[in-house]
Amino acid sequence: MDLIGLVSSIAEAVINIDLGRKSWAIRGKEQEGRISFEEGISAALSAFENAQISADPQAIILAEYTYLSQELELCREIDNDSQSSLTQAKQNFESL
Repeated sequence: MDLIGLVSSIAEAVINIDLGRKSWAIRGKEQEGRISFEEGISAALSAFENAQISADPQAIILAEYTYLSQELELCREIDNDSQSSLTQAKQNFESL
């Protein structure tokens, strides 16, 4: 998988995960939310597996960094613990 495809796959997966999380909180949308969440998780795992199979350290790091960045971007502002954790993880990558 090329790096652009990897980033695109990760970004799309995180969007589905986020949509799933948000839909769980809406009465009548729980089923759709669960499906979106599961599809997002499956897509993210597949992208990470492809990065690992490539044995390209740059691809593996890029996949992790993209995932963290997307999660942080979509994280709810009131979720201080997640915001803090994701920010710290992203900063750790940036300091490498």
